[in-house]
Amino acid sequence: MHSRRLLQVIAITAITSSVFATPIELVPRGPMENLPRGAPLVTDEIILLDSPAFQTGEGGEWTASIRMFTHIRQINPGIVTGAVVAAIQALGVEIGDKIDNVLERSKLFFAIPRSGISVSLDVVGCDSITVGETKAGLLERSAGIGSCSGSSRQRVISGSAPGFFKKRNFEGLLFQSPPTGFGIVSDVDDTIKVSHVLDKKKQLQSVFVDDHKLVDGMPELYSRLDGQLGNPSWFYLTGSPYQLYPTLRKFIFESFPKGPMITKNLTFTDIPSLIKYIGDGGGLGEYKIAQMEKLHDFYPKKKFITIGDSTQADPEVYAEIARRYPDFIHCIFIRKVEGADNTEERFSKAFSGVPRKKWKVFTEPSEVMELDVVSGLCK
Repeated sequence: MHSRRLLQVIAITAITSSVFATPIELVPRGPMENLPRGAPLVTDEIILLDSPAFQTGEGGEWTASIRMFTHIRQINPGIVTGAVVAAIQALGVEIGDKIDNVLERSKLFFAIPRSGISVSLDVVGCDSITVGETKAGLLERSAGIGSCSGSSRQRVISGSAPGFFKKRNFEGLLFQSPPTGFGIVSDVDDTIKVSHVLDKKKQLQSVFVDDHKLVDGMPELYSRLDGQLGNPSWFYLTGSPYQLYPTLRKFIFESFPKGPMITKNLTFTDIPSLIKYIGDGGGLGEYKIAQMEKLHDFYPKKKFITIGDSTQADPEVYAEIARRYPDFIHCIFIRKVEGADNTEERFSKAFSGVPRKKWKVFTEPSEVMELDVVSGLCK
């Protein structure tokens, strides 16, 4: 038995090493599917994303929406980073002394995903659960966690996996949100973080190289809304792929109210595809509408304030959800970004059929700061 396990470890390590010898193209996914299924192996890494939780049934039981990524431990991510550096420098992006940022933000893009993984998770004060199996390294599944003890709305959710010499622990946060009251959905790029999504070169610089920069005034606005609405439930909805989750989570938690972040489930197999996606962000509107529909399924009786910007599809997305579920969307705030389509024609068309008092387009966060949002005076 031990010999068989050792052979598995050696085989996985060999496969992983061969991948990083040729970082531009990953090995075909086929061989990965033949690896053992079930509990994680000693070579596996697990990222547990923060989870929203919602109440189901009449007994007050809670359900958590679990998201997880499992991949083979990277032997030398610096080799992959070197390929990314070469690719983005070819586009004229300056790296300078920010190579550590490039290393940290690029390492998950070429991680080898592990399918068929199941893990047991402990939720403080709630029932333990077992979730699986991952597909292409990803898992997104709702699981009952019982009635939960205490009144905390933020709990640690954790697990562990075998490792060399000692177990490796992984954890995230579980955010319990009651069925009624207020919730806030915020976009990330160019809403709270300067991302330059309208300029491909500057956007790549923002994604991989530069230290993340706050949009002026937005932390103060979010703090004001958090107090005004009585500690609402926060959700961050971004078109960024899950590979950027660790760095974006750190950015959000340092300056904004904490809440789960919803990212895109995308796996890249080569650097040009990655750069192309970051440059054009195709299908963003449909993706965000689908995620807003999920939030409506979780919290149909909640009142949501949605906050976005004018660079991409936020006005159209939030307006569409407001037309579908008028009582679900309480206010819509759209930040004007210089260089975007900020014409009256665009906003009139986007918000057709949405009551004018429900939405506001602003340039400075101070324009929203003193509005009586609780009463629905959003303009």
